[in-house]
This record gives sequence, C-alpha cells and structure tokens, in this order.
Amino acid sequence: MSVQTGYLLIADITGYTGYLTRSELEHANPIIRSLLEAIVIELKDPMKLRGLEGDAVLAYSSGPFPSGETFLNICESLYRGFAERRRNIVQNTTCPCNACRNVADLDLKILAHHGKFEELSIGPMKDISGADVILVHRMAKTDVKEDTGIRSYALFSEDAFQAMSIESDLMQYSAQFEHFGDVPMRVYDLAAAWQRYREIAGPVRVADEDAVFTTRHILKAPPVIAWEMLTDPRLKMRWMMLKDAYREGDVSRTSAGVRLHCIHEAAHFQMLIVDWHPFEYVTDILHNSSIEGLTNLETYELVPVQEGTEIVFRMGQLTDAEGKHHPAEESAVIDLFENFYPVAFGILDEMALELQQEKK
Repeated sequence: MSVQTGYLLIADITGYTGYLTRSELEHANPIIRSLLEAIVIELKDPMKLRGLEGDAVLAYSSGPFPSGETFLNICESLYRGFAERRRNIVQNTTCPCNACRNVADLDLKILAHHGKFEELSIGPMKDISGADVILVHRMAKTDVKEDTGIRSYALFSEDAFQAMSIESDLMQYSAQFEHFGDVPMRVYDLAAAWQRYREIAGPVRVADEDAVFTTRHILKAPPVIAWEMLTDPRLKMRWMMLKDAYREGDVSRTSAGVRLHCIHEAAHFQMLIVDWHPFEYVTDILHNSSIEGLTNLETYELVPVQEGTEIVFRMGQLTDAEGKHHPAEESAVIDLFENFYPVAFGILDEMALELQQEKK
C-alpha cells in the first residue's frame, strides 16, 4: 500500500479505568458503548473510522481535506455528541448503582496529528501504521489537565495546527516523548466551546409547516463539503454571486452569534447566525438592506442521501421589529429566491465537481 498523508485523530474517554474498576459491569459496559456510539455518529467524511481501542475511537483522513476550520468543527462535534449523550444518561437514570451514579465523572479528550502513514490490509483486517500513528498515541500520555486546568480538551500537534491553518490562537504546549524528543502542541478547550454554543445557540429551525418558501437540491458531495460551501464567507462569495463577504467584528470563526455581511451589487445582506449545528443545519436571521426594518429566519438543512447531500433551504415569514407580517414584501423576496437558487445551486454543482477533480 502507498504512503498516505492526512489527519490522525483519537477521541479518548477519560476516567475510563477508574470508572470501570468501581462500577458494576452489567451497567458500565452499556454506558461506555453508548458514549462511544455517540462519538462515532459524529465522525464525518472525509474522516474514516479505523476502529475502537477500548475507551477510544481512532479515525484518520487521507488525501485533500476541505479545510482546517472543518476539521475543528468535526472535533467540536465529537465532543458535543459525547457531552449531550452523557447529559442525557445522567438526567434520565434513577439507578443508584455506581456505574450510573458516576457517569458524570467521564470526560473526553481528543488527540490530533497530521502526518504520514500506511494503510495495511492483513486478511480481513485493516489498519494504519507509521511513526506518526505512534506519535498521536503518545500524545494521550501528557499532563495537559494538570498543567492547564483544562479537563476536556483537544490537543493538536504543531503539525496538525499548521495543516489546519486556522486563525484561532490556541494555547501552546509541549511534551517530551521517547524517540520523538520535544513535541510542540496546541490546546483547545472543548467544554468551553460547547458551553458557548449552548449559551448562544437555539434550537432555532424553520420547519416545513412554518416555511413560506422551500427549495431542495441534491449536491454530489458529502455533508462536510456542502457545509463548508454554505458557511465559509470566501466560498459564499462565489455561489451567492457576491462582491464581498466577511464576518463582522473581531472574530476568526463562523459560529452561533456571528454576523456575516454579504455585499451584492443590488443590496447588502446581514446574516446573524442563531443556531449552528455543523454538518446538519444552520439558521440565521436575514436582514436585506433593500427592505429596511424587515427580517426573516432562514434555515439550511443538510440531509445525507445516496448521491451526496440534499440541501434544503426554508425561509420563514418576513416580519418587522414588532412581529407584524409583511406579505407584499415577502412575495417579492420569494420571487427573487425562485430565480436566485437555481443559478446558485448550479454554481455549487460546479464547485463540488472541481473539488472532486482535485481529489483525483
């Protein structure tokens, strides 16, 4: 097999050994299995599941990756899936056994490296091998929690951080590993990021029964690619046919609470993101400068299908600051969208095809 280059990721449940040794196995094992399932569900293409290693999930990517921002979103989604499942277990159990009482003691850390490895096939078994695979496992044996006070974290090697090429200034950290020497790394607080999401985000979603306009399109690309096209200001410029697009304020990432400013030759648009669920849906409040004082909710939903991803766009009612409905102006916006989206979806198709060709 040829040598590949990509991300190597381990999502490791912390507190696992202490939890099992003081818990009843008939309850502890199903709980651990449920938490691992919640993590695996959040793994998105192009990340590939390599397998489970007791209390950890190992995944990797090979070939071109959409962006470092997408990789960070995947890491956040892994933690969110774990944290929400843990919370549901805690809130919905009345069992007094140690296994059920101590679920809250479990947490998650993510180790990520970018390097070279070889994909191996031995009979029915598949694996990955290489010095960089060893390094990402060594990264699990650090004192990040003790040194930084951060309990739930993503630890990126400097190689991973440079490959991500993100604007976020993550905490610097380093550790000595046998055969590797001093390895520089970066620390990201996953629990703090999740808490910010919970404080800002909805759930806010335009449902079918509330939509005044809905359109659907099948994009021949996975949800990760579709998500990046819909949310990255640089990519929005192309398919929305904008002169410029940027995040307002001193922010380096698009997420809940961020306002996007989109400049079209006919009007300016401001989109305040009010619900943000990476690779599944995003909702914003849209303000159009051509109809001052009126806004509407809009939701983009991504549905995995056999051909790739179904993009579902739903527009909510156009209202003023007092909540009064404005059907005449709304009708004009719907007419605009009916002409806009077929063209925009055609451009998205072109962009998806270009990305597929880049992978070959």
